This record gives sequence, structure tokens and C-alpha cells, in this order.
Amino acid sequence: MDMISIVIGAFFVFLVMGIPITFVLGLTATLAFLIRQDLIFLSLIPQRMFSGLSIFTIMAIPFFFLAAELMSKSRITDDLVRFADALVGRLKGGLAQVNILASAFFAGISGSAIADVAGLGSIEIKAMTKAGYPKPFSAALTVASSLIGPMIPPSIIMVLYGSIMQVSIAAMFLGGLLPGLLLALMLMAMVHFMADRHGFPRREEKLSRQEFMQATRNALLALFMPGIILGGILGGIFTPTEAAAVAVLYAFLIGTFVKRTLRLADLAPILLKVAVMTSVVFMVLATANILAWIIGLERLPEAIAKGLLHITENPYLLLLLVNGLLILVGMFMDIGAAVIVLAPILGPVMVSQGVDPVHFGIVMSLNLVIGLSTPPVGPCLFVAASVTGLRIETISRAMLPFYSLQVAFLLVVTYFPALTLWLPRLFGYI
Repeated sequence: MDMISIVIGAFFVFLVMGIPITFVLGLTATLAFLIRQDLIFLSLIPQRMFSGLSIFTIMAIPFFFLAAELMSKSRITDDLVRFADALVGRLKGGLAQVNILASAFFAGISGSAIADVAGLGSIEIKAMTKAGYPKPFSAALTVASSLIGPMIPPSIIMVLYGSIMQVSIAAMFLGGLLPGLLLALMLMAMVHFMADRHGFPRREEKLSRQEFMQATRNALLALFMPGIILGGILGGIFTPTEAAAVAVLYAFLIGTFVKRTLRLADLAPILLKVAVMTSVVFMVLATANILAWIIGLERLPEAIAKGLLHITENPYLLLLLVNGLLILVGMFMDIGAAVIVLAPILGPVMVSQGVDPVHFGIVMSLNLVIGLSTPPVGPCLFVAASVTGLRIETISRAMLPFYSLQVAFLLVVTYFPALTLWLPRLFGYI
């Protein structure tokens, strides 16, 4: 049995055993080095772990986490939900439409699907259930709309991909903006038609002009944040990492001195939570770098490239094959680890066939993000289950119509590259 088979086999055995993904990655790599009997490589594992974290741009990740937590603790999420209700609350399926639009707004703050479900889920699901929406549908829609989060900048997964593949993060942010908005529109259209069939309620009373203006003014504080981040990066004022730090300062000032809902006593638990979240991501990055190292030594990327190109050299069919592989991987593997391990393998293959690296990065991100909502591992499903008390199976069944929409959306983004490349080209990043 060759080393490649051992690495792949060991990885899936450890994964099936239920070992946390960061240890799966580290154990698989260590086992491979033991079999190779390369003791010098074993001694270099700690160095490789730290070198995997020695990328300036990934320092944006803890700052984005902290900015999102500060905004959430400042109860900015309440303002976003009220603003979304003021805009679309009277449409068919009013609160369901609010759910989607609020997720799109919150995406510009968090960059994370899990943060969306955790931050907005309890508010949205409780309100929808109280208004007469079935709880499984409310939970499923919250999970489905949370996938907008990693598409609209700032996006944690796009920071990872850009850092690893040396692709402009600004280009990645711009590339994800239109697909993220399209996903929101597709979900809203779907809810519109479902509202007729299921008789979903909507808000009948009309807001006064004063109420609408008040909701808008309150939400503007939150909506300025993505503008500051993206505008600062595109304007060359600061790097993505510096933009994330500025976002933290902005969130702190707004929560402490403007809204006055953030107290100094809140900072310690917030910093602890962010430290835990960051440590989880960085541990995965560190151990994934070891596995990526052994994969490189064994020339696995070349083997996979030859295998794919042996099947077909048609870029459209290759994209279809890669989509299938990435969706399968996303169902079982942490998306950060998947990007670190697979991007250097699949990216060069697709680029050699004429696929733009920014476009492939968006397609890869979307595939893996879909895995956040699919069983058996789907973290967003577990967060929604903890919020609602429903079983994972119940939410998954309610998700079936949304899975169909996600696949259709994925195919649109995959085969219409202009959707992802138009804005980066417009701003001169491609």
C-alpha cells in the first residue's frame, strides 16, 4: 500500500472514530512520518505548525471575531432585525423575509454562518414561532439564510483562501458580494411562493414615517461597519488585517459611547469567547499545515491533478467533479481545514484549465459553506438545534427545499463566472 492510500485511509478512520478534526489532521500527518521513518521531519513538526500560522493576513480572523462579538453584545442585532422588518415585514411571509434580510445585514458584520445562527437565531426563530410559523421551518430558514454570512464581506473563509493561495483578499471580498446578494434574493423569492402555499402570516399594520426613520437611524450604525471595512481596503487606506482592527475599534466605540449597551464588565467574557474561537481555528490551521506538508512531500497534488485530468480536461466537467468532491468533504470536514488541505491541490488544477483563481475561490468557499448546513456534521444545524430544542433530523427534513435551492445557486455561481469576477475587474483587482 502506498503512502497516499495510507494517508487517506488513516484520515477517514480517525474521522469516523469521532476524533476532533484538529487531532485527525495532526495524527494522520504524524502517522505518515512514522511510517516514512523520517525522524528529522518529526522533529520539525512543531516548527511547521507555527509556520502555518505565520501569515499576516490571518490575523484578521480574531479581529473579525471580536468585532462581531462586540456588535452582538451591543444588541446591534436587534436594530438590524427591526430595520429588516421595516423594509420587508409587510411582504408575503413577512417575518421569514425579515429573517433573510437580517442575515444579509449581519453578514457584513460577522462573516460567519455559525455566528449568524447563534446571534440572530434565537431572536428570529422565537418571533417567527410566536407569529404562527412552524418551528422546524423557522429553524431551517435560519440555517439556510445564515449561509449568506460567509459570502458577503468580511468573510473568514475568504480570508483563509486568499492567504493560502496568495490571492487578493479584496478581490475575494468583491467576488463574494454579488453571489451573497443573489442567494438572499433567491431565498426571498422561494419564501414568497411558499407563503402562498402554506398561508404564512405577514405584518398588516403599516409603520409610520417616524417609526421607519427611527429604525433606519438605529441600523445605520451597524451598516456602516461593512462600508468601513470594504471601503478602507478598496481605497488603499488599510490592509484587511488593519481593517479588521479598525472594525473592532468602531464596534467598541459604538457599543460603549453611542448606544451605551456595552459595559467594561462585558469585555472579559467577550475576550475569553473570542480567544476560544480563535484557538480552535488556529489549531486547525496549525495541524492542517502539517498534513499539507506530508501531502506535498508525497506529491499528492500532482497525483490528484493527473487523476482528474485523466477523467476529463473539459473545465466545465472538472468544475462539476470538484463541486461534488467539495460538497462531500464539507459534509464531514471543518471548512478551514478543508481550505488549507484542498486549495493548494485543486486550485492549480483548475487554474491550469483556465478557471480564474478568484472565481474558483468563491466556488470552493460556497461548496464548503453548504456543508455547514448538511448532516451529519453540519455545525449550523447543531447550533439551530440548541437554540430551538429540535432534533437535527427534524431540522434536516425541513431543510430539503433549501438544499435544492443551494444546489441550483451553486451551479449558477459555478457556470456564470461573471457573477464573481465583474466587481473585482471593475475595481482593477483582476
